[in-house]
Amino acid sequence: MEQRQLQYFVAVAEELNFTRAAQRAHAVQSTVSASIRALERHLGAPLFERSTSKVALTEAGEALLPEARRALDALDRARAAVVGLREGLTGRLRVGTLSSLTVVDLPGLASDFRSRHPGVRLSLSMAAGGSDGLLADLRARELDVALVALQAVSVPDLHVDVIAEFQPRVLVPAGHPLAERATVSRAALAGEPFIDLPPGFCNRIRTDHDFRRAGITRTIAVEVSDITTIPGYVESGIGLALVPPLAAEDGRRVATVDLDPPAASWTLAAVSLGGPAPSPAVRAFHDLIEAHVVRRDRY
Repeated sequence: MEQRQLQYFVAVAEELNFTRAAQRAHAVQSTVSASIRALERHLGAPLFERSTSKVALTEAGEALLPEARRALDALDRARAAVVGLREGLTGRLRVGTLSSLTVVDLPGLASDFRSRHPGVRLSLSMAAGGSDGLLADLRARELDVALVALQAVSVPDLHVDVIAEFQPRVLVPAGHPLAERATVSRAALAGEPFIDLPPGFCNRIRTDHDFRRAGITRTIAVEVSDITTIPGYVESGIGLALVPPLAAEDGRRVATVDLDPPAASWTLAAVSLGGPAPSPAVRAFHDLIEAHVVRRDRY
């Protein structure tokens, strides 16, 4: 089984089109097709179902795809390790992050990384699907590093570097009856409307689970995709929120009330895939994060 065969296979599997796969691999279509047929003969099973209208993975193709990606990643890491010793780090590094993150100076981190490792193609992308979306992209090997909110500081298949931990508390409008209280129970919040992030975002997952475990169904009045906008909605009187300390609370007419008993803490971390040793570029990025943490008391 040759590296080029696996590269062509992954290209076709991701594009589900031999013409686009050939263009992506900078090869002629006949070469890609011949390579796939040779790989199928070697494995003794068809990898694609082909028709005049579509290309689809067979069961064997579905099984091979993650292993092919892992094999190609391992070859890239091996090559980068040797080249890195000779010429400095090379290759690519794809980093995904939560939006409106104030804990880490991302522009400064990216600039520092690029100045130290100019041979690495660095790309940064913001999460459209929250932490769950970032973790899914990481496990699908569409990202190399992700800055995410986690429910636990140890995840079996991930390498986790904790950046900060936050204690969620209830955010209420300044004139709300609860604003003068030091603590509030979950039961006392049963009839209150809430502002929260969409399903799939860590804050929403944790809060839904917390209230469900207490036997309380929450009413979500407004869903927002950016956690830093929540204090403005709370200030308007639309609803309450259970959030970590936010820099966006400053200057808002809102009050905080501790939940009794407290909600589980909220962990911000840099994660990459566990298992084999991470690539030199991933290790270098992890090593620089600590130097660019701006604050740990507020998200």
